Amino acid sequence: MRVNGLRGRTAGVLVLAVGLAAAMSLSGTRMAASEGTVLTAMVTDARVPLTDPWSPFWNRVPKVSVPLSAQQITPPMGGHRWTLDARAVQDGKDLYLELEWADPTPNWSVAAPQLFSDAVAVEFPAAAAVTVPALCMGDPNATVNIWQWKAAWQSDVEHGFQGGVKHRYPRADVDWYPFHGNPLFYPGRYVNNPFSVTNRASPVDNLISGGFGTLTADPDTRVQGWGAWRDGRWRVVFARPLSVGDEGNVELGPNDWTDVAFAVWDGSAMERDGMKSVANFVALDVSPRPLSTGAHFPYWPAPFFVFLGLWAAFAWMVVARVPRGREL
Repeated sequence: MRVNGLRGRTAGVLVLAVGLAAAMSLSGTRMAASEGTVLTAMVTDARVPLTDPWSPFWNRVPKVSVPLSAQQITPPMGGHRWTLDARAVQDGKDLYLELEWADPTPNWSVAAPQLFSDAVAVEFPAAAAVTVPALCMGDPNATVNIWQWKAAWQSDVEHGFQGGVKHRYPRADVDWYPFHGNPLFYPGRYVNNPFSVTNRASPVDNLISGGFGTLTADPDTRVQGWGAWRDGRWRVVFARPLSVGDEGNVELGPNDWTDVAFAVWDGSAMERDGMKSVANFVALDVSPRPLSTGAHFPYWPAPFFVFLGLWAAFAWMVVARVPRGREL
């Protein structure tokens, strides 16, 4: 029995364990987290800046980087974005998701047939299921709840409806439009198509889907959102009460786990419908842990592994320096 060696190795293991726990605490990761990417929504008592995506508040929230790839499951296929950064917080009543991605050109308008809007969407399983729903639009046995933000819709909210002929072609001179204002001659508006709305109150649509061809706008308007473009990057914030009690809408609560997926559209690349970049489902942890007001790792998980490596090296030095004791 080597008493000193055993004590040294025990000390090294304890040092390593303490370092690992400290790193996970600073990063907001639960000690019992499963393997894979986890987006953690910790509790904050601060006012969350919903309409200011570039607020310094969001820089204090740990983020995860989620890889994107072209949608290749069903036509029309497309997409060319590579990475999406996601952050999440909750205040006990509402969940907030902040998404960020690179886009050199903001696209705010759909006022002409050749124009398409930048957009981003968040997808949740609508209810607990034995298996994770199909990534693209869910399936009949596992429906999904989708929140979609569009830059064009936000432009309409901020500046009024931007899709009219007069807005697109301000110098055009027209003497008379037949049946101007008659809803019968505006089919989309006449049948209440959500894409034809001219008086939007929110730049976000709340959608429910159970497979291709079943996407339906939900009348629940409690999903909010706001986006801002700066220096070649979009940031968009979504917000919704954790629990809404409506069928088809994801229900959340403190200490809950669910899955979440993402999609991004680039208007300048003429992306729309299925032409988008998608990220597979990752875990969303609605954590009861408080969001620290101190410094956070802004580029998680890289600093975590650096931190862990330094502690591992220190623990190894402790173990290696302990002289072997005499056997008893």
